Amino acid sequence: MNLTTIGDLSQSYMLRHRQTALQAESLQRQTELTTGLAADTRSHLRGDYAQLADIERSLSMLDSYDVAITESDTMTTMMQTALGAMQEVTSDLSTSLVLAAQTDAPMAVRNVSGDAALGFASLVGQLNTRAGGRSLFAGAAYDSAALAAPEEMLAALRGALAGEVTMTGVQARLDSWFGSGGDFETLGYLGVTEDGTPLQLSEDVRIGLSIRADDQVFRDTLKATAMAALAADDSLGFADDLQAQMVETAGTELIALQPALTETMAGLGVVQARIEDSQVRNAAAGLALEVSRNTLLAADQYEAATRFELVQTQIETLYAVTVRASRMSLLDYMR
Repeated sequence: MNLTTIGDLSQSYMLRHRQTALQAESLQRQTELTTGLAADTRSHLRGDYAQLADIERSLSMLDSYDVAITESDTMTTMMQTALGAMQEVTSDLSTSLVLAAQTDAPMAVRNVSGDAALGFASLVGQLNTRAGGRSLFAGAAYDSAALAAPEEMLAALRGALAGEVTMTGVQARLDSWFGSGGDFETLGYLGVTEDGTPLQLSEDVRIGLSIRADDQVFRDTLKATAMAALAADDSLGFADDLQAQMVETAGTELIALQPALTETMAGLGVVQARIEDSQVRNAAAGLALEVSRNTLLAADQYEAATRFELVQTQIETLYAVTVRASRMSLLDYMR
C-alpha cells in the first residue's frame, strides 16, 4: 500500500488557504445578513443582468432629471424673487409719483424724480439677475447681461428727449425708443430673442422659461420709470408743469402695469408647480425602482444564516485542528 504524506510546509499552506476561504465566506454571509442583498450578484442572477441593467439605467435617468429639477427650481425661485422685488419697487414708486404730482410743489417732484432714478436702477438690477453664472432674463444668451447699465440707458434717453417741450412729444420719443425696432432693442436689451433650451424634468415633462427682459410688460415698466427719472433732469431743462405731468403720467402707468406684473408672476408660479410635481413623481418612481432592485438582489436570509453558522463551526474546527497539529511531535509521542 502506498502512503502519501504532506510535508509540514505544505500542510501549513493548505490550512491557511482553507482559513482564508472560510473567512471570506463568513464575511460574505455577514454582508448578506446585514444588508439583505446577495453578496455575489453574478451567481445570484445566474449571469442574467438584463433586468438589473434596465433598473440601473432608469435610476440613472432619474438622477439626471433631479439635476435639471434642482437647476430649474433655483432659476425659477430667483426669477420669482426678482419679479416680486420689481413689483414692490413699482408699487411703492407709483404711489409716491402720483402724490408728488398732486402737491403742485416743484421740490416734491424733483425729490420723487430722484427716487425714480434709483427705482430704474433697481429694476435693471433685478432683470440682470444671474443664477449659477447664468443670466435669467436674457433668453438663450446665458452668459450675457439682459440689460445695459441703467446709467447708459438713461444717457441714451436724454439724447432722445433733448429739445422736447410737450408731454405728447416726450411720450412719442419714449414710445419710439422702447417700441419695436427702437433703440431699446439695440442699446438697452443685450440678450437674444430666442428662449433658453427647455429643461427635461421627467420622461414626459419638459419646461422652458420664456420670460425675457424685452417682454412688453418690462419695456412698459422701464419706460414709465425712466420717464419719471428724467422728469427733473437738469440737462433736459423741462418746465415745472411738464415735470409734474411726466411724474403723474409715469405713476398712473405703473399702477396700470401691476396686474400684468402679477400675471407674469402667476405664470411663473404655474411652472414652479410643475417642477414640484415632477420632483414628487420622480421621487416616487425612484423609490419603486429601488424596491424592485432590492427585491431582485435579495438574499435568502435563512440560507445565509444557516451557512454563516456552518462556516463559523468549520472555522472553529479548523482552529482546533491547527492548534493540535502544531503540538504533535515524535518527542511528545515517545514521552
